[in-house]
Amino acid sequence: MSETKDSELFIYPNPAKEKVTIEGIEASEVQVYNVLGQLVKTVRDANEISVAGLAEGVYLVRISDKEGRIFMEKVMVR
Repeated sequence: MSETKDSELFIYPNPAKEKVTIEGIEASEVQVYNVLGQLVKTVRDANEISVAGLAEGVYLVRISDKEGRIFMEKVMVR
């Protein structure tokens, strides 16, 4: 599997307080990692992810779509 940075993917709002929404693809799995590389949240079959319980900071979001493509994006939580 290759990691893709694609213009069809859009995550908003960024920075986020309560939730982030993924547009442009149909996410099959979303994994959220903190700056230490620790997995802090996994969501399946959803394009909306709650970030309300996460500490302020920058997170790496790894998104797998239905075709098996993988997208990586940074999201700031306030």
